[in-house]
Amino acid sequence: MLARAACHDSFDLRALVPALAFAVLSAGLALATTMAAPQTGEMAVVFPPFTDERTAWALVSQAGGLVVAPTRVPNVVVAYAPDPQFQSRIARLGALFFIAARGLCANLPQPLEPS
Repeated sequence: MLARAACHDSFDLRALVPALAFAVLSAGLALATTMAAPQTGEMAVVFPPFTDERTAWALVSQAGGLVVAPTRVPNVVVAYAPDPQFQSRIARLGALFFIAARGLCANLPQPLEPS
């Protein structure tokens, strides 16, 4: 029993740090490649937290894009980028990053019209 306790005491969690860092970076890279926004077309534009929807829509228009739809998150808007320079223009106006417009950042479903 003493030998088992001595073995347990010598285990150091710091030995796992490189493996955990590699796992987190690999998962982040895999997620980034699957959620990458296209250069043109529909994309989710992510603004800083607490940016209201009206401001986000105005910034998309100011950068030359078109607002496609709101999302479930007020600081994220689905926009249509007419040209590859849209991302750099909207980034200068305060956008943080761009991702594919699906999942949490997808268009809100349209409500059904009463018949």
